[in-house]
Amino acid sequence: MDKILLWSLLLICSGSQASRPLAQRNIEFAVDLYQAICLSHKDNIIFSPLGTTLVLGMVQLGAKGNAQEQIRQTLKLQENSTGEEFSVLESFFSAISEKRQEFTFNLANALYLQEGFTVKEQYLHSNKEFFQSAIKLVDFQDAKASAETISTWVESKTDGKIKNMFSGEEFGPLTRLILVNAVYFKGDWKQKFTKENTQLMNFTKKDGAAVKVPMMKALLRTKYGYFSESSVNYQVLELPYKGDEFSLIIILPAEDVNIEEMEKRITAHRILKWFSEMQEEEVEISLPRFKVELKLDFKEALYSLNITEIFSGGCDLSGITDSAEVFVSQVMQHVFFEINEDGSEAAASTGMNIPVIMSLAQNQFTANRPFLFIVKNSPTDSILFMGKVTNPDTQKMKARDLDSL
Repeated sequence: MDKILLWSLLLICSGSQASRPLAQRNIEFAVDLYQAICLSHKDNIIFSPLGTTLVLGMVQLGAKGNAQEQIRQTLKLQENSTGEEFSVLESFFSAISEKRQEFTFNLANALYLQEGFTVKEQYLHSNKEFFQSAIKLVDFQDAKASAETISTWVESKTDGKIKNMFSGEEFGPLTRLILVNAVYFKGDWKQKFTKENTQLMNFTKKDGAAVKVPMMKALLRTKYGYFSESSVNYQVLELPYKGDEFSLIIILPAEDVNIEEMEKRITAHRILKWFSEMQEEEVEISLPRFKVELKLDFKEALYSLNITEIFSGGCDLSGITDSAEVFVSQVMQHVFFEINEDGSEAAASTGMNIPVIMSLAQNQFTANRPFLFIVKNSPTDSILFMGKVTNPDTQKMKARDLDSL
């Protein structure tokens, strides 16, 4: 049986109009996928609904019958669609690219084909049209050389942050096609945190143990909301990136609410409610500097969302190739997420630094316990990244970062 590997490689350092119905479907899929991932991952999580949509969309273009229908239903695609949703995504990325002086946002897709393996011209054309995919030939029989070739491409598209992505062990003698998606985002905060105000403070992990983490502090005027639902209280804070195209949303449960209880309450309707009901207020913010990195195999999560057909030898991917028994062996995604005082290493922000004068603001947002987060495109409300922090990864921090505090 021939195998197809799907890799979605996404990188975000810290931290255009598409249709609103598309954004709502994107959020619904994001929530479904988040809940599925939580079944097997109890600690830090980071993934991209957008990246997953892209790689599944690339399969859907060549799938037929039940395989195609399962992807359509899970991605909330319209039944009579023939790629229109993905052309909207293409317009979204084109609009973003026109404003890149404010941030860095790179999207790249590639199809790596086994030399001599025949893929239908229409499928290659559709991938180039909707996903701007580059078509590259490799010899998967030489697994090490193929791994080096694709890893070099990934490294070049993620500004060197993801190296040696493939070892060659992922490829077998039946590997015929790999779909790779890389997204790289880097942006400064609209209002930076001042490094001199960062202090070591306790962060209480999910198990109740406390760890020392660098806690960034600032007094900012930004969008904020306090919500109370069925005795569950929580706060929502929005931190925009420079240019106002993207923002980070943090959902912080009250101290007596565990993170699992908060996760159960996440719905597309509730997320859209947060976006619309938050108001600009002065907020005293304490937010940990942290890094989260995760490589996910989505096969189990997609199974729970009823995408099963593409993983079996009898699935119909005849829109991709006439080869008899082609199936998907893996759907992988690698994401690196970092939050620091600048938001990124880019040029100085035009935002204004405000000295920290603690205990003066009416609203206090102290993220010293597990929280959820979303990175969204503000004009469309589309979710690019989603995750949770149960333990800021202090082990990967450079010693000088801690010694300076």
